[in-house]
Amino acid sequence: MKLIEQASRIPLIRHRKQKQRDNELALHAEHDRLQGRIDRLEADQRLHQQLFTNLTGFGESLVALRESFSDLSGLLVGNRQATDFTTSESRRSQEALNAMVGELRALNQRIANASEQVTSLRGNAGHIDGFVKVIDEISMQTTLLAFNASIEAARAGDAGRGFAVVATEVRQLASRTSGATEEIGGLNGSILSQADHVDSVMEDNARKAERLSAEASRVMERTEQLLGLTGETSQALSFSAMLSEVELANLEELEIKLEVYRVFMGQSDKGVADIPDEAQCALGRWYYEGTGNQQFYRDQDFRALEMPHRQVHRCAIEAVTHYRAGQMDEAMDALSRMESANLDVMKRLRYIMRKYRPATRQFSPTPSNEFPAIAAVVSKVP
Repeated sequence: MKLIEQASRIPLIRHRKQKQRDNELALHAEHDRLQGRIDRLEADQRLHQQLFTNLTGFGESLVALRESFSDLSGLLVGNRQATDFTTSESRRSQEALNAMVGELRALNQRIANASEQVTSLRGNAGHIDGFVKVIDEISMQTTLLAFNASIEAARAGDAGRGFAVVATEVRQLASRTSGATEEIGGLNGSILSQADHVDSVMEDNARKAERLSAEASRVMERTEQLLGLTGETSQALSFSAMLSEVELANLEELEIKLEVYRVFMGQSDKGVADIPDEAQCALGRWYYEGTGNQQFYRDQDFRALEMPHRQVHRCAIEAVTHYRAGQMDEAMDALSRMESANLDVMKRLRYIMRKYRPATRQFSPTPSNEFPAIAAVVSKVP
């Protein structure tokens, strides 16, 4: 009877064993599947860990880039100061050149006045020459009359002796007058000759002074253009220095965000106290007390930059706070708002920079032979 019962239970036992083997196979398969998933997760974790490590290196490269931008900003500021100094010195040179042009024009006027006086002197000398000729003619006539009087006195004998003495004195006076007029004529001729020479020299000097004044005026025009270009270059350097300062501040904002992400990835143990507020970062210093505040504080677009920038820092602090408290949903929401606010800040900054970007002009170069050497012209002036 027992054998019959045992025989009847054999199929059931076999079924149970088969089911057990099937379960074991299923468990092994599930184990293999789970183990494969664990292996993949561990591989992903190692990959993520490597990525996080590389991200830390990326952060260090951002720091190096920020330092390079800082050097560039300092260099641009130094170049701007040098350009400002050059502009100041150029303006002093322009003032000196203005004074020289004024002196040249005054000299030209003085030469013209002197030339007029020499011309007047020549005219007076001509009149004197005419007077001398008249006196010489009178002297000749007086001599002739004295000679005739001497003849008549000789004819009169003793009665004309006194008259003869007077005639002799008159003849001697006429002779001295003739000699004096001849000497005056010689001196007057010398004066006329010297006046002609002086007039010729003055006319030549007047032409040279006028030419020099015209060249100096053209140099003045080019100097004014160059000063304008120098001023625009100074403005461009100032703007470039400010732009590099803004980009440097943007890099620091990226560093702050990267540090928040490193906290989320377990690569940083920094807390809320390590995150600067909107007034402590480079962009905040530029906005509240730097060149941004000095140049744009009246601009409405500039003022509108304050709120989104403040939001970036507050959301970064909120994200770290929620993460440390294990409130991941709130932390991720704060991260999203941080990124949105940062994009808004960068967009507004680009708009402001484009708005105030200085315009530049193109100047044609001056040919090297356009202006003769002023020193050479001056050296030829007697």
